[in-house]
This record gives sequence, C-alpha cells and structure tokens, in this order.
Amino acid sequence: MSQSFLTVSIIIPTLNEAANLPLVLPLLPDAPEVAEIVLVDGGSTDDTVAVARSYVPHILVVFQDGRGKSDAIRCGVQAARGDYVLIMDADGSHDPRDISRYIELAKSGYDLVKGSRYLPGGRSDDESRLRRFLVWVTDTTANLLWGSRFTDIVFGMFLIKRQYFLDLRLTCQGFALETQLMARAKRRGYRTIEVPAIETTRRSGSSHLSVVRDGWHIGSTVFVEFFHRLTRDAFLRQPQSVSPLGQKE
Repeated sequence: MSQSFLTVSIIIPTLNEAANLPLVLPLLPDAPEVAEIVLVDGGSTDDTVAVARSYVPHILVVFQDGRGKSDAIRCGVQAARGDYVLIMDADGSHDPRDISRYIELAKSGYDLVKGSRYLPGGRSDDESRLRRFLVWVTDTTANLLWGSRFTDIVFGMFLIKRQYFLDLRLTCQGFALETQLMARAKRRGYRTIEVPAIETTRRSGSSHLSVVRDGWHIGSTVFVEFFHRLTRDAFLRQPQSVSPLGQKE
C-alpha cells in the first residue's frame, strides 16, 4: 500500500570524518520527507561534530555509548523520530543524491530499500579483487541458504521503516549488521527492493573495514541466521510486524 507522505531520519555514523562531511552534508536532499539528520559520533578526536553543525545547524548529534558501526546505527535508530530511517556512510562513498529515489520507493509501499553495487547501473570504485570475491561468495552462500535472490547484502546504504528495524532486534557488531538485517527481513516477509548504487572511493582518511576480520563476521552471520531459521529460535516465535505486501525479490 502506497503512502502519500512519510518522514525520514537520515542517520550518519562518524568517526573522525571532519574532512569528508563537507563533501556529503551539502548534498543531502532538502525534501519535505526528511524530518531530521542524525549524526552518531563514535568518539572523534577531530572536528567532526563542529563541522557537521556548521553545515547543518539543526543536526541531531548522538554520542555513541559503545563501539563500532553496528552499535552506532542502533544508537541512531533509537534516537530517530522519523517513520523511516536511512543509513549512509560519512566518507563520501555513498551518494546523497540517491536518497530521493529511496524515499519514493518507500512511498510506493516498500518496507526496505537496499543499495546494490551489482545491479545494472551500479558499480564500485573502491573494491579489490579479493574483496569482490568475498562479497560474491557471501551473496551466493546466503542466497542458497536463505532461499533469496539478493545481489549485494553487505552494501551499507539502506532505508527501512524505523519500527521494523527495531522489531528485528539486530545484535551483530562491526560491519555484519547489513547481513543480519537482510536475513531477518527475508524471514519476516518485509517488502524489499534492491536498487543500483555506485560506491566511490573514500575521499579522505582510511577505512575502518578489515577484510579478514569483518569478512569472518559477515560470513559467520550468514550461517548463524540460517541455523536460527532451521531451529525456529525464540526470535521467530515472537509476534511479527509483517508487511501485508510481502517481500519482492
């Protein structure tokens, strides 16, 4: 069922991104649906917060209690007030100009809109052969185990109904949150769509991603979520907020 109007909170996790925010914040859409910008800071030692406030004076700054990107996302969603939350990186690798397209798809009835670098029209400019191979193995394994047809479960830009995100009770740390998100959204029957996304290189600073460490966490999450489905764990026996539209793959 389509929605004539909804509100969106844009959540941006940060850790020492003062040099990158001037390339991101001015491109955020000035759309009536965007209710707020939420910056979740993980203890930056540079001018990240001051720079953010200079570009967006009304920005909501949340200081992260724990550590890591997944924890930052959960903190941001807890603080958000929008009907939907949109998660994007602060390093310039995600294009803020794509946000309007995500919002339009949510208005048409989708519960979860997920970027994919591997759909026609998408690409990654920041990917080694090893990283691409590991992503392919992860996607292929997940689709076989979960019965899905996702093309890029690990890409970090997505939009989802805020309450649906909370209902999933995601527990992963680091960069495995998107993997757990896609597994549980599939099990819940959320109406999901992937859209082409272009990942550009980080503009300044170094990535916090470790291919080996985070690759292990992501891969193990694929299997953990599969076995949870097989054993019909307590999570699946909870009352579910299922979209009546179901998932579109």
